[in-house]
Amino acid sequence: MLLSVALLSLLSAAPCPQLSAAEFTKRTEERILAGGVPGAALAVFKDGKVMYQQAAGFADVAKQTPYTTELAFEVGSLSKQFTAMALLMLVNEKKLALDAPLGTVLDELPEAWRAATVEQVMHHMSGIPDYEEIAGYDYYNEPHAAADVIRRAAEHQPHFKPGERFEYSNTGYYLLSLIVAKQSGLPFERFLATRIFEPLGMRSSYALERPADVQVATGYHGRTGTRVAQPPIAWSATLGAGGIVSTIADMLRWDEALYTERLLPAALRAKLWEPAKANDGRTIPYGAGWFTDETRGLAHLSHSGQTNGFSCYYLRFPEQHLSVLVHYNTYGGGIGSLARTAAAHFLPALNYASLPLARDEDPDLTAEHLAALRQAVLKEGELDLLGPGMRRFANEASFASERDPLRPLLESSRSFRLVREHPLGEGADAVEEFLYRQEHADGETFWTMRFAEGVLVSLNWEDE
Repeated sequence: MLLSVALLSLLSAAPCPQLSAAEFTKRTEERILAGGVPGAALAVFKDGKVMYQQAAGFADVAKQTPYTTELAFEVGSLSKQFTAMALLMLVNEKKLALDAPLGTVLDELPEAWRAATVEQVMHHMSGIPDYEEIAGYDYYNEPHAAADVIRRAAEHQPHFKPGERFEYSNTGYYLLSLIVAKQSGLPFERFLATRIFEPLGMRSSYALERPADVQVATGYHGRTGTRVAQPPIAWSATLGAGGIVSTIADMLRWDEALYTERLLPAALRAKLWEPAKANDGRTIPYGAGWFTDETRGLAHLSHSGQTNGFSCYYLRFPEQHLSVLVHYNTYGGGIGSLARTAAAHFLPALNYASLPLARDEDPDLTAEHLAALRQAVLKEGELDLLGPGMRRFANEASFASERDPLRPLLESSRSFRLVREHPLGEGADAVEEFLYRQEHADGETFWTMRFAEGVLVSLNWEDE
């Protein structure tokens, strides 16, 4: 889901350059439980090994079954990187061309979809509507034929011509799954099992049928503020857009394979994280199943995954050979911030506490940004400084568990100072990112705020 993101902060005193292992574990567990998340697991991979892992909460709330790092979880949109890998494997075998129009490889598509190329679909630049936005997350609770998925997406016309811009589309990756199946001669779940999971030793990962010895946590959704257990995701309703189930141990095997040529030669493997180009030459910071970015000069790759009952976040720093993986057994919950906080702990160069304050050339703008923050958290004023996603964050009951811990931080605020500002994107996609350091009664918090056309569209908060 690519709406504005609001993320949990650690409940802690003033940040320090490096917490002890025991203190990091303690604060991480406090953070998970304070956020109302049923259960969670976190792992850090370094040089091919698990250097840290932790679990907290419950795999089944009713039975009070403890959450563990061995549990399988629905990876949601992390499935897209496996789908992209499968697609590129067929390209490597000369069974598919990235510049092939969809209409030449799939039959019975709406005419308006047929001109988009396989590569444009892979980069979310096809314009094909997202059936998830049309049908909602409950659509994944029941099996659906491909014709039904296509019909639902076709209820809306394409939003733009292929290649004009980026717009996330689960429909696109559903179609790529169908292409892999057609061009390989295998059902897509069999291709994943025989060509990716089995060769890499990912014995607990699956798509359609759960192995008898694999235990999966119960997933929960809290649309109304109350957590409700959800059924397992239906494979046929999502395929490679979001239907894979895996474990921390298996994701470590996947993570390591991405450093090697076990599945793809280096040149094709690099296309997984090669930023796309729009028709007008603009760079789009998305490869194939991976967002590309950098923080404090460190390049990283990332993607989130959400299903009706699970959330996960996968963050990779290839040059440092370090990755962070977090999963919750609930939809939502501000998971990306926990992954980034763990990365900052194990890569101290990312720690915000070491950043110097910037010279604030526009105090009035800083005051306006603080007002936007207070609108988002305290619901002050008319919410005129908030974009649609952040207005949802300010108003809806489902975000209360994330908003409420932030109230005392703003109510006891002592300072709100600019650390840095950074432009992102160009033209119609331009966004300004600001990092602020706030002192309050409980210590300090770092707020990352993104503004587009003068309104707050994204918010993240961290203490280190």
